[in-house]
Amino acid sequence: MATSAPSALITDQGKRVLFRLGGRFYELSHSTLRQALGLPDGPPGLGITIDRNRFQFEFGEDEQTVELTAAQLQRRLAKLPTSKS
Repeated sequence: MATSAPSALITDQGKRVLFRLGGRFYELSHSTLRQALGLPDGPPGLGITIDRNRFQFEFGEDEQTVELTAAQLQRRLAKLPTSKS
């Protein structure tokens, strides 16, 4: 079975990020993404580069850059607490 390529979409002027990883969808706030990447909270604004299965996250306002594979990102997202309404 073919798997879809990882993808990301930044919305709400950098305050929300949508991911597709391994056929699953994730929706995160900017601060939750920073938490998953091991960064302290910071100002909104984000650039994402995807090269095959590698993500590069660039937070321009505070000059932070993080690189990791799609599998690493998916493992980190799986560890985040979930909230149910």
